[in-house]
Amino acid sequence: MKALLVMAVGVPLLLAGCATRESVEQAQLTANSAEAHAADARGRADDARSRADDARAHADSAGQIGSNALSLAQNNAQRADVLEGQLKTANAKLAYLQRNVVYKKVKHKRVKHRVVHHTTTTQGAAGRPPGT
Repeated sequence: MKALLVMAVGVPLLLAGCATRESVEQAQLTANSAEAHAADARGRADDARSRADDARAHADSAGQIGSNALSLAQNNAQRADVLEGQLKTANAKLAYLQRNVVYKKVKHKRVKHRVVHHTTTTQGAAGRPPGT
């Protein structure tokens, strides 16, 4: 019975063979290659995470800029409403003045001009200019 047990366990091991040095080396190379691929994948994942963080920062910045632009637009809209009201008031005042102000015509006074006669003489007294 013992021999049968040894045969039952020993024959499959004999047929399958034990791990040889080449198979161990091949398994080690495969493990090393898998580790290199995993390290490369880890590096790419870190790069992707870094790019995602940069994109998130840019998106946050764009959101802040958009929020600022919205508040400025709202302030400008309120200011435009106030200015529109002031313009309507000014137009109403102008219309009132155009309806109710009477323009007076300015009368010009006639000014009497004095006539001055100039006398001219060709010969004057000694030492005096002509006409004096």
